[in-house]
Parts: sequence; structure tokens; C-alpha cells
Amino acid sequence: MRNGVIVMLMYLLLPGGLLAQAGPERGSEGTFIDPRDGESYAWVRIGGQVWMAENLRFDTSTGSMCWKNREEECASRGRYYTWAAAMKAAPPGWHLPSDEEWMELEMTLGLTRQQVEDQGMDRGGSGNTIGAALKRVGAWTTEYQGTPIPVTDETGFSAIPTGWFAQEQFFHEGYTAWWSSTGVGDQAWMRGLHFHNSQVGRNLNAKRFAFTVRCVRDKLER
Repeated sequence: MRNGVIVMLMYLLLPGGLLAQAGPERGSEGTFIDPRDGESYAWVRIGGQVWMAENLRFDTSTGSMCWKNREEECASRGRYYTWAAAMKAAPPGWHLPSDEEWMELEMTLGLTRQQVEDQGMDRGGSGNTIGAALKRVGAWTTEYQGTPIPVTDETGFSAIPTGWFAQEQFFHEGYTAWWSSTGVGDQAWMRGLHFHNSQVGRNLNAKRFAFTVRCVRDKLER
């Protein structure tokens, strides 16, 4: 019995144990370890949600890849996942955010319900500048054709430009895109940031394409 107690205490204190998983419920930022592969990730609290502050790097064996198939690129960019692979890739205690959960983040940052329900790369017009609060400082251009592009990362979300994989090629390196778990037929909703403005795009894209993944923390029952 004593050995069993010791094993349980070790589990609670090890990365991925209950104490580690409860961490994001306290404070505004920190790190956690994915017990499946030992990878460490930063997390940040934004409003009532806890988000990963970097892209997922878990190798799903099928349906995920590194930028231009170079393994060293995964360390900085994260992996690119088809929608089916992304749906199964989240660490224990985390999940792929739904379209509604992305909307919650966007409304926390100041968009209206009408704005978050719009579709397109420039939805919300000039009133949608929340991308500035999500972009990592130093990773994005701050001027485009003479127009300043603010980059503040005031949320700590620390988004970087990654590009994506579509039509059998990697491209759009000055953009970034993340999946949501909300599918519509052979497409699914995604979110995107762009080098030339401070907006957050919302579009449907083919599930066979490969985008990066940000997970959101499961909410603990009270």
C-alpha cells in the first residue's frame, strides 16, 4: 500500500500529473509539459480562457508535417496538421478550439458579436485591429506600403508568421492560420493573421489542407 501511495504522489508531482495540469487554472501565464512526448509549452490566460502561447508540435505520425518537410522547422513554427489530424492532436486536458471559442477570444479583445460572426480576411473593417495584440513583437513587419502595422502582443499569445500547406505545397509564409474544431462538410473554420494588416480573418478552408494548431485548456468543473 505504501508503494502505491508513493507512486501516486510521484505522478501528481511529475509533468503532466494533476498538479501540472491544474497550473493554468492559477495565474496569468506559465508552462506545462505534454506527457506524451515531454515537449514544454507556454500558456497564457486571456479573459476566461487559457490558451497555448505557441504552436503545437506533437507528431501524429499521419496528417502532420514540418515546414517544407524539414524537421528542424517544427521547433519554431510548430507542426502543420490536416483537420482530421488536428482533431486528435491536443495534449490531455486541452482541445482544439471551436469556432465559438475563437469568437470568445475575439470578443474578449473587443470585437462585437456581429463582427466575430463575419467571414473573410478583412472582416470587421478598420474596427478589427485585434491581431496586433496577438502578434509576437519582432516577428512581423510593422509597416506596409507606408502604413504602420501595430504589433504589441499585449495578450502574450505570441503568434508568428508560419504560412501553411495547401494544393500540395507550402506557401504564404507572411501569414499564419490555425484550425478550429468546427467543420462544415469537407471544410472547417479557421483563423488567420496577415503581414499587411492587424485584422484576424475567419474563413472556411478544405480539411485536407494543413494549418498550425493552438489548443485551449479544458475548463475544470467547479
